[in-house]
Amino acid sequence: MRQAQEILDVHWDGRLPIDPKQIARSMGLRVVENPMMCESGMIEVDGSGAATITVNSTEFGPRQSFTVAHEIGHYALGHVNLGNRLLRDEASNFMTGTFMPVEREANRFAASLLMPARMINYVIQQGNNSINQLATIFGVSEVAMKWRLVNLGLLNAN
Repeated sequence: MRQAQEILDVHWDGRLPIDPKQIARSMGLRVVENPMMCESGMIEVDGSGAATITVNSTEFGPRQSFTVAHEIGHYALGHVNLGNRLLRDEASNFMTGTFMPVEREANRFAASLLMPARMINYVIQQGNNSINQLATIFGVSEVAMKWRLVNLGLLNAN
């Protein structure tokens, strides 16, 4: 996804795993961890235009990373307006496929941000070709890595 690559070109330090919290801060977004929230995360833009990503700090590290990248996606893709608060869909919606198109688009953005195609190809060429190895190197879940490989045409869905 072009927008994710443009953000990486400007805000990424080149190291793996990609740290979406660092990228968000580099973009001028505030990142807050909240153990009390029910959702995985949300982004809110206040009346002055300042954006805050709030992430559920009780969730598994790769889930938090994907959530922050997803919320950056909402911001970068223009899904949020001044004073508009968006919540990430519940986890059950991801399994049933019932979530909204903007959520799917933010998920594609997050996958592209955390697992850039050119870096996946490079890491595979270096001999790291198991889903487990790739997930560890990129700091994502094995499920997220599997779907990224499928979407890139590097793995069959079966």
